Amino acid sequence: MSMKIQVSVKTMEKGAATAKVEMTVAPTETVKSVKEKVAAAQLIAFPEHKLVCGGEKLDEKKTMGDCGVTEASAVEFVLEATEESVVTQLKELLKSRDLTCDELGLLYCYKHGVSTNQALKTIGIEMKLADFIKDRKEFVLEGGKISMVRDDTSLKPLSVADQLEQILKENGPTMEVTALCSKFIQKFHVSVANVVQMRPLDFIMKEKTKFALVGNNMVTLKEFEKQEKAKQEKAKVEGSALRMARSRSPQTSRAPPPAPWRQQEAPKRRSPSPRARPATQQIEQNEDLYQELHTKISSRSFNSRVAQALSSIKEIVEQHCFLNVVDVVKGGSVGKGTAITDCEDAELVFFVKGLPTEGHQKWMAPLLRSVKATLSLNFPSDMLASMDCTDDSVRMDVKGGLVVNVRFSPAFENYVETVQALGMLGPYARKPFEPSFVKERTQFVAKQPGHVKVTMRLMKWWRDQQAWSCPLTTPSDYVLELIVIYAAQQCGKVAQAQMIANCMSLLARFDQLRVVWSNYYDPSDVWSPLMLQKPLLMDPVNPFTNVADPQDFDARELMSFASSTHFFW
Repeated sequence: MSMKIQVSVKTMEKGAATAKVEMTVAPTETVKSVKEKVAAAQLIAFPEHKLVCGGEKLDEKKTMGDCGVTEASAVEFVLEATEESVVTQLKELLKSRDLTCDELGLLYCYKHGVSTNQALKTIGIEMKLADFIKDRKEFVLEGGKISMVRDDTSLKPLSVADQLEQILKENGPTMEVTALCSKFIQKFHVSVANVVQMRPLDFIMKEKTKFALVGNNMVTLKEFEKQEKAKQEKAKVEGSALRMARSRSPQTSRAPPPAPWRQQEAPKRRSPSPRARPATQQIEQNEDLYQELHTKISSRSFNSRVAQALSSIKEIVEQHCFLNVVDVVKGGSVGKGTAITDCEDAELVFFVKGLPTEGHQKWMAPLLRSVKATLSLNFPSDMLASMDCTDDSVRMDVKGGLVVNVRFSPAFENYVETVQALGMLGPYARKPFEPSFVKERTQFVAKQPGHVKVTMRLMKWWRDQQAWSCPLTTPSDYVLELIVIYAAQQCGKVAQAQMIANCMSLLARFDQLRVVWSNYYDPSDVWSPLMLQKPLLMDPVNPFTNVADPQDFDARELMSFASSTHFFW
């Protein structure tokens, strides 16, 4: 039996009236659970708070009934957070790397669901984040970056040039710039571009006393420059001699055998040879073409239709499926803001309290069949084209070209608990719980700058123009999105034509990828067998998943298309 109570919310915000929250609670519900509900409803970012009834603090481990709370009781929610609470939260966000004030504010909002300004107001501090940082001895604001003051003052500031030099000594002495930058990220969990605020190539060219460029996008230590250039010259001479020898051989007239993984020949789509005009001229001409194309493929007309469809699905599942749904998250390209015309997919993940974290083969299929039956009975027939159950979702084809995958996940308390729970399972047992990371995965892509999302949409369009032999060889939206993000981290903001070229270069060498992120977890948390896989494109939010797992994605066609086709034909 439930009861309605009124909770008076007391914060330290200056001039704010005491808020009244009416809640329906069960006598068996714990005090801790009720506190958390009030905090969530009032957008309070701090865990330091208490419930008071009759002038006494309620024990959070006890139930409301045990504490004698009734509908007639006067219950107060009292915030106990201080400046130190904010400092602790900010330190947690600054652990991995230094951040600008905007970046820190954005990350705080993502993690705690409220802006830093509002969080400060609730504890009675009327100032902006930048001013608060300046007033605290725990932080230093220099060069537009916020860093923590560490106890170990003997630590020297990070020298990017020295660290790149060390990486070259350990792995070189000659490396591709992208490979060098990748090693730097793996070591320090931050990109070279973020630290030096310029393109890595420009930074390397600036450090002439340490580094030298030898060939196309290759860098070596200055002391090895002559040696490496001599090697390249020798290779050119030998290559020229080899080509001449082959030109005299009758065997060169024979066509190479078809690649064994290709089931059908891709239609010939070739642009005029890039030798027909200078590369710079071509890039300038392509820039306008990219912008024009993006305008055509960036469909905004479906937003209202998508919102209506997702709202209907959410309402039906919550009202008719008798599930204890605690949260619903919108994912897919629609949720990330990277959808293109004629490729509009969305994902709704329902986080359900009580779902087990193991034995999914026993409960997943019956659950999906039940949800499908409920949606079939209640979803507007004039909106639905078809509906099927897959291994892990109810797939709905909504009229107008929208595809919605309805998925389910156990409800976890937080991200850390999700990782810990899945860490207890084996690799195959984890796969059905991929939707558990939908919130973090969607946020990771959605928060990328606008120009990066433009490149994502263009790369998806390019993919859809190719003749892929089967789903196993077709790169997913997520693979392309991560490649674009990684390319943007390496080169910063460049012309769209250059950005596309960088992405194509990475795709052409996909089998050499080794990318590990550190946005949500530490690289040391990565499931160790994954580190042996090649290629390696880690999921930024899931330390148990290699997005480029060769068992799930055959990259050979992708590499072939990326190296042999041009964006515009």
